[in-house]
Amino acid sequence: MGSVLNRDAAQSFAAYVEWAVQLEWRDVSPKARRRAAMVLTDDLTALFSALDEPQVAAARAAALAGHAHGGAATLFAPGAPRIDTLRAASLNALAMGWNELDEGFRKAVCHAGLYVLPALLARADERGASLEEVLRALVLGYETVTRVAQVWRFPALTIHPHALLAPLGAAAGVGFLMRLPAGQMIAALGSAATMAMVGPFDHAPRGVLARNTWAAQAALAGLTSTEWAVCGIGGVASSPADVLAGALGASEELAALDARDTATWAVESGYQKAHACCQYAHSTIEAVQALQAAHPSLRDAAAIERVEIEVHPLGLALDDTRPATTLGAKFSVPHAAAAAWVKGDGGVASFDSASLVDPSIARLREAVTLAPFPEARPFPHDRPSRVTAIARDGARYTQICWSASGGPDRPLPEEFTWARARRIAAPHAPGFVPVMEAVAAAASREGAPDDALKTSWSRYVAQIFTDTQAAG
Repeated sequence: MGSVLNRDAAQSFAAYVEWAVQLEWRDVSPKARRRAAMVLTDDLTALFSALDEPQVAAARAAALAGHAHGGAATLFAPGAPRIDTLRAASLNALAMGWNELDEGFRKAVCHAGLYVLPALLARADERGASLEEVLRALVLGYETVTRVAQVWRFPALTIHPHALLAPLGAAAGVGFLMRLPAGQMIAALGSAATMAMVGPFDHAPRGVLARNTWAAQAALAGLTSTEWAVCGIGGVASSPADVLAGALGASEELAALDARDTATWAVESGYQKAHACCQYAHSTIEAVQALQAAHPSLRDAAAIERVEIEVHPLGLALDDTRPATTLGAKFSVPHAAAAAWVKGDGGVASFDSASLVDPSIARLREAVTLAPFPEARPFPHDRPSRVTAIARDGARYTQICWSASGGPDRPLPEEFTWARARRIAAPHAPGFVPVMEAVAAAASREGAPDDALKTSWSRYVAQIFTDTQAAG
């Protein structure tokens, strides 16, 4: 019955896939090519930032214990061990999303890079795929999962997109890398859509660490669904609609699947995170920073009596004043505001374990009250925050941030990405920045075939860990 009810959706989805599988790297716009390299850089930096987190390190040690090394794919970790493809993809995904530094897609709730990359990079390493093949698959995988996110939308954030969309994103990246024909790609994506997990969104603001495993599980789903599709086991073109609209009740706007809509590649509409927390809290952090810049006396957190924050609807739900885990802190607007006041920014240290028990941060968290932002504006001013600080002497200071930095309307300079990568990756992978600078340069060049693009991704990975000279 579902296939009959979703006939239009099935036809639209099949037409999109039939178009997408024919696209080549040369069809991708210069801006999207460069942006793909920066997404790769940004998300691997996010991965490196989490390698020393206790839970991530423990999961890595448990997975490596008793298993022989010398597998087909690289684990991005100390020593760069090569292990089996499934475990490499899963563990890399766990680390990549852990610190909330991975980029996201601004026009829908979707962290496309996190969903696509871990499975894609592991399979590329295994197959000896070239850099060009990896970047093409990244752009097309990103395009596919973000279009799905825009077609089927929900009135409220009940299921987290990491659980709902990541399996399909992982299958898309791997499927484009494997150059599956349209029929097999539809089977793989349809199958992956049915592997969506019922991960409650509120597990993030409640700090339930199971939420950080959903992208890791999705990487496994993407790898297996593409393998099975080649064997004749898979879903159908209506499967995404059957799951998202039929079973879960999403609204549907099929125009987002129109293959003719390529004026802007989805990867061009991604956002980078200047702060290590949920993007919904970024405008609050930047309003706090602006207040401190305008009024130096406010840099002393002890001078603040209380804080009133009017925030957009997505941020209003992040109201925990006593987060129990680092994940909970990253999804708490009171914590984000308090930590930014005490530390001056929204860096990793503002949301680490020590920040949870910092007495100055704890006091300010309890002093924060949240209220709905009274004015609704369209994208990109749809996630504002107005922060009002009431000092102990009764003076009131107010600042509005309409749109946090890092999105398409306020892009961060590339040097921000490189500087953060140098700071975070150096202890683990001293060759990371020069290698990724070479990747970005190769992605940006046009004209005759480029040897750097034809070089295997595995070679770049090896140089990330063993060489400080630019690759290619």
